[in-house]
Amino acid sequence: MKNLILTLMMAVAIALPMTAGDDAGKKSTIHLRNGNTVEGTITARNDQQVEIVTNDGTKYTYSMTEVDYIDHQARKKNYDTAKFRGFIDLGYSLGVGKPRNDFWLIETSFGYAITPKAYLGAGIGLHSFKPVLSTYPMRNDKAQPEENDPNWKYPFIPLYLEGRYSFKNESQNTPWVSLKVGATFINHNGFYTSPSIGYHFKSNQFFSFNVGVGYALHTAHYKLWCTGNTPGAIPDTSGSSYLDRSATFHNFFLKAGVEF
Repeated sequence: MKNLILTLMMAVAIALPMTAGDDAGKKSTIHLRNGNTVEGTITARNDQQVEIVTNDGTKYTYSMTEVDYIDHQARKKNYDTAKFRGFIDLGYSLGVGKPRNDFWLIETSFGYAITPKAYLGAGIGLHSFKPVLSTYPMRNDKAQPEENDPNWKYPFIPLYLEGRYSFKNESQNTPWVSLKVGATFINHNGFYTSPSIGYHFKSNQFFSFNVGVGYALHTAHYKLWCTGNTPGAIPDTSGSSYLDRSATFHNFFLKAGVEF
């Protein structure tokens, strides 16, 4: 094993001078200490020298002692050829109606552009529900009626398919519309859907930004605590009784995220 590690280290040491380096393939401008500049594509770089090919095909090699600094031109993602898409969003959602919940959301989506403007993918979300207790029915298993806490101890984790349409190629700033349809199977069970609209800000070579607003619908069951003689009451392992209530929750949200 020791000999193998030494052999690999020697191979890396030999190959390192020939490695293109992190700047390879970048459109750049080399600023030399003598005041001259050279524009082109860096094809190789290490601690000792840098190699650049100008737009007319001429290759130059400079010692790093000759170089003052190097400017790199920002490179945009080519949305005509790059089919894979990934989205990560963070936002906050306010509930409407009764009963209702507010929640922070983290949502992801991964898939492919079937055209330069149309995307189809799948994702998973994390919705951390906080109930607005005043909008829930009162529990009647106490001497005096009290607020019924649905006790969303665990977050909602919807799984969904997403379709998205951008009105222009994403190499430009463009508005978009999206629809997610899925369900929650982990922690809670229920239907989930979410239409949204937003704006895509054109990218650099790594990622771009999106902002959006939208509507989310969840269905779920919760426990409404009650006395044991209430019609339909179900005994709980804690010794109390409850009614199994289903509800549809409506929310509007604001979110921002990155696309890569």
